[in-house]
Amino acid sequence: MPRYEVTVQGRGIAMPHAASLAVGFLRLVQVRAVDPVEAEARAVELVGAEWSASAYALQNLSGPPRLTIVRIGLLSWWHRFLGAPAGFMFFAEDGVLMPSDPRSHL
Repeated sequence: MPRYEVTVQGRGIAMPHAASLAVGFLRLVQVRAVDPVEAEARAVELVGAEWSASAYALQNLSGPPRLTIVRIGLLSWWHRFLGAPAGFMFFAEDGVLMPSDPRSHL
């Protein structure tokens, strides 16, 4: 079964982060699926579950994030061994990325 790398974006959060307010995040995941449509659905489900179970969800001052797909690609066999980066990459209203706090990670 093919393996896909999917970048999921979450918007609509309001989470105090560092000296700013995070309004969204990016999460890069790898999923196995028969086609890109199934890969997108699996990625959204996975990221939604990760968010709900995270300490970040408890800090969020808004509702649950609206999840959308930013990018999807088929992984080559050797990329599968590298794995996807862990964690959420938060951004502010101005689009500036903020490092995630490892103490608040899943």
